[in-house]
Amino acid sequence: MSKTKKIMYYAVFLIVLCIGCSLYYFNQYHVNNDNVSIQSNLKDWLNRRSKEEIIPNVVDVVRLDNSNSYIALFQLENNNIGYSQLIKGLNGKLKIERSGYGTNVVSYEKIETNKGVYGILIGKNPNLKMDHLSVKLTHEEFGFTTDVSKDEMFVKYEKLPSGLKETFQAELTLFDENNNVIQ
Repeated sequence: MSKTKKIMYYAVFLIVLCIGCSLYYFNQYHVNNDNVSIQSNLKDWLNRRSKEEIIPNVVDVVRLDNSNSYIALFQLENNNIGYSQLIKGLNGKLKIERSGYGTNVVSYEKIETNKGVYGILIGKNPNLKMDHLSVKLTHEEFGFTTDVSKDEMFVKYEKLPSGLKETFQAELTLFDENNNVIQ
């Protein structure tokens, strides 16, 4: 085989490989950055392994500072709330990275982004009884407080210091407007 033919075969191989990788990438990042598209794709995501149909209603979508990560807050038909982390790709579209939902009034999650690690709070504040809440990492000397006094449902976040090693588990304390702990 001549040297020219070898170069042609390598060039064709590289072109096919690039096209394949591009198609795979654009297939991964296909969600438009709007509530309708996020809700539709989130429904498909949540039902991929579910026996009963789960129908999410996207309440809010929050970008974590200037990172590539977004958090979608959603509510289910049974009034449970949940979240989904979406990541923005080079094509400007999103992909769903993970999601979760449950019965907790407030939940804490650790989210890794291209700009560092964030602690996020997802919750509901029925009748606006909660004024603020305190987060204390279980295995680290770090905590933060956030105001939820005007939010019936919320996504709150705090960028965590880069030196922390154990950023997942946290103790949450809920307070009313008189600074009394809510049980």
